[in-house]
Amino acid sequence: MRPLLFAALLLASQLVSTLTAQNSAPPETGVARAERLLAAMGGRDAWARVRWVHVQAVHDDLDQAQPFNNYLWNDFSRLRLRFEAHNSTLDRCRVVDGNSGWRWADGKRIALTTAQAADEQPWWEANIYRTLQRLAARDPGLEARAVGAHRLEIFRSDGKRLNWFVLHPSGAPMLFGTWDSEAGTVFGPLGKAGELRYPKWGGRPDGSWRYEIVRFQAEAGEPAAEVFESTEKLGAP
Repeated sequence: MRPLLFAALLLASQLVSTLTAQNSAPPETGVARAERLLAAMGGRDAWARVRWVHVQAVHDDLDQAQPFNNYLWNDFSRLRLRFEAHNSTLDRCRVVDGNSGWRWADGKRIALTTAQAADEQPWWEANIYRTLQRLAARDPGLEARAVGAHRLEIFRSDGKRLNWFVLHPSGAPMLFGTWDSEAGTVFGPLGKAGELRYPKWGGRPDGSWRYEIVRFQAEAGEPAAEVFESTEKLGAP
């Protein structure tokens, strides 16, 4: 019996040592957690090369009786955005370029005020694709912090929170939010565009809005000037 007792005690001792080692492992850092996110999204190098994106998605909104096609052109290097939304009863376009811009209203181009253009700054700054590019490029103006077991929070150099993510163990984002809001957007599985990955669909947790991406284009060069100048529809109805 003594040999068996000794073997049992030895096994128990080894198990305790293993559990102690696991429990004493250092917690994951924000940098490491951001690396997992970037790896899941296609890799640091792939996202660091991106200058702008064009995204087409089908949106459903409780305020709209019909689904609509939503088009986004987003220049990461400076505040330049173009939004279009179309279906049989919806025909919208809004362009912002720095502190100016314009929109369609009743078929006419109307200039945005400086304040109206500035209202788009927070959305542009906290856009998920732009944040991924900045993390990939090691932007010194961002700091990644690990919070709890699955959360990654991104802060500006002034200490203000820009984004937060809840990550799957694979590193893929399952929930994403901006600024001080905790409402967030739920993300579905990842789609693929070349080397890059992106959430194929998303929606509000309260069910008020959802989207599904049908086209994702990411480019390293300068976007064409017509994207932010043309008064023609660049997206199909």
